[in-house]
Amino acid sequence: MSHLPSNPLEQLRLHAPLPELLATTGPRSVRKRHLTFVLGNDREIGRRLRSQERRVGLAPGQVAALRALFAELRIDLSVLVVENAGARAGYADADYIHAGAEIVTLGELPHESPPDVVHALKEPSTYESTIPGPFCRIGALHSGDFDPNAGFARLLAARPAAIFDGSNIGASADYRKPIRGSMSTFAGRVAAEWVLDYVASTSTCGGMIVVGGGRVGIAAVHKLLTQARVEAITLFDRAEDPARLRAIAAELGDDRRVQVLGLCGTDDPALLAKLSDASGLILGPAMAGGRAPKVVSTRVLEEHMPAGGVVVDVSIDERGAIADAGVDPDWASEKLIDFFTHRLPGLRYRAVPNMPRAYPAQASLAHGEAILPYVALLLFLCARQDGPLGAVRCLLERPFTDRHPDPLKVEDPLSRCDALLQDLRNGIAVHCDGPRPTLHPIIPQSDRDLMARFLAQTGV
Repeated sequence: MSHLPSNPLEQLRLHAPLPELLATTGPRSVRKRHLTFVLGNDREIGRRLRSQERRVGLAPGQVAALRALFAELRIDLSVLVVENAGARAGYADADYIHAGAEIVTLGELPHESPPDVVHALKEPSTYESTIPGPFCRIGALHSGDFDPNAGFARLLAARPAAIFDGSNIGASADYRKPIRGSMSTFAGRVAAEWVLDYVASTSTCGGMIVVGGGRVGIAAVHKLLTQARVEAITLFDRAEDPARLRAIAAELGDDRRVQVLGLCGTDDPALLAKLSDASGLILGPAMAGGRAPKVVSTRVLEEHMPAGGVVVDVSIDERGAIADAGVDPDWASEKLIDFFTHRLPGLRYRAVPNMPRAYPAQASLAHGEAILPYVALLLFLCARQDGPLGAVRCLLERPFTDRHPDPLKVEDPLSRCDALLQDLRNGIAVHCDGPRPTLHPIIPQSDRDLMARFLAQTGV
């Protein structure tokens, strides 16, 4: 979204053209003229780990833009921000007050009149289950590790109107998940900056290698290309998908410094050939719904990459892209990082769990830019459909489809809103409009089985 205007309100108007949508139906189509939005505090997430969450779902300027847009629509929007929600990202409560929000403690969250939409960047915290429903909750969920004692389970038992998985909003078959993708893009840029910092501290610059042609890899290449000292970049992606390789090459343009090649399995000979003259290696391969593929072994890195070269493994959250017989496949990211740091003493190995967390202010801005149009549209649906339950029913009238237009590539405002609505519908993980919550297929089957047993045991 870097091509959008820098003003948050202009970004929001362009991406979510709600005034145009309202104009087609008339002001009387708005059935609810007062909405409440809660921006949650993610401080509870990761408390027991070194990678405790420091980001926040929306920055103060984005909250101000959201309020300004609804003022244009003549809809009163109250924004409640849980105290210290942005403190660890460098955003003080006073910044949110200046943006027009009200700061509340956990004990002051609305208990008589439920909010319409609750948003937090990560998975639900336990306090969210104390907020009365029905409301729509939107934010990332952790697929594949359902914990009956965690916040998600408690919120599920409390039965809000719906829980949207921000990580699955979009069109998965088209490899388009805007909110998750924004963090991948951010991580790719950071990885490239780490490599460029190394290049700046040396008198020579060899070739650069990027493995993975997704958001991480594309962003890394674009960042590397900003430095004239970088003379050659090779991007590797799956050799078995030549159409994808051509699409990646087209997206990167015609810069002669860039070469796109296919890669097959671990220690592909083409990769080995490039390693012998590489100063930097960025590893960002991904596999949908699984762990990152292993593309290079520690033995090959030691034997082929020049001493002092830097290796950045962005895939560490998916158990990394480096193969070694001494690694236990069930090790956590932190243990893998310690292992590879000591296993590759001749190279500068760098990785951090959930890389964007290391840059909370900038990452919060990037995340907020991606999710803000969906938050705005969900709130608007609550206004038109007389609350969260009506908004969810409206979305569920659309069948799930993982192939549809990218809103950013649709010129007509109403068609853009339609594409945003489909993106949003695809993100419904749970909806509650009956005696028991309905679990949607975007939740892995193993988790759905655990959730069903949990709900049966709790009598929901």
